Amino acid sequence: MKKVLVVTPLVPEQASLAEYFQTKGYAAESPEEKTPISVFPKLGLEVAVAGHGKAQFALVTQHLIDKRGPYGLVIIAGAAGGLRRDLDAGDVVVSTEIVEHDFKSRFQGEKPPPRFPCNPALVAEILGIQPSGLPFATHSGPIAGGDEDIIEAHRAHQLHLDTDSICVAWEGGGGAKAAIFSDIPYIEVRAITDAADEEAVEHFHMNLDEAVKNIGVVLEPWLLSRLG
Repeated sequence: MKKVLVVTPLVPEQASLAEYFQTKGYAAESPEEKTPISVFPKLGLEVAVAGHGKAQFALVTQHLIDKRGPYGLVIIAGAAGGLRRDLDAGDVVVSTEIVEHDFKSRFQGEKPPPRFPCNPALVAEILGIQPSGLPFATHSGPIAGGDEDIIEAHRAHQLHLDTDSICVAWEGGGGAKAAIFSDIPYIEVRAITDAADEEAVEHFHMNLDEAVKNIGVVLEPWLLSRLG
């Protein structure tokens, strides 16, 4: 069984997710690497920091794939701003596709942004194994990614209309490209920290730790199911 690589943009995101699995009793190893990484042998899981922005994220993800693989799945994880009103802080979004909203091609006329579909069977598998009674909701849909902070309500609304995405982060396209280059399946799993509006910065810091730990809640049953 190949390992699962979870890559987060920021150190606090990686630390919160690793802490969740440790509090559930899974022992972690911290091998010497160029980037912080926590290895959970009993889960077949590695949780690493890949950096902020698409280019940095793609570079570090590719480095980890090349040096520490083989991996059976790359999961792009971390915080996100909600683009729909029915998403609350702490909710988790499992991507059906990743939309690189800031990739703009104009040489031969305007073209729609690139989209990177995620494996629908895998998405259904993760969503179908969720326990009942969780204190947050789990959603699935497109996730927008681009090197732009979305911190204005009107911009968030327009991005939702343009891409049909239900939340927005930065790095999805970079992680998807590294996984595609290496022929590895990928998904993006994001926890909502804010509404991508004028209060986004305050709410991001307020909600980050608990929201990202909810990603662990969503992934743990699926990781255990892989072990048989």
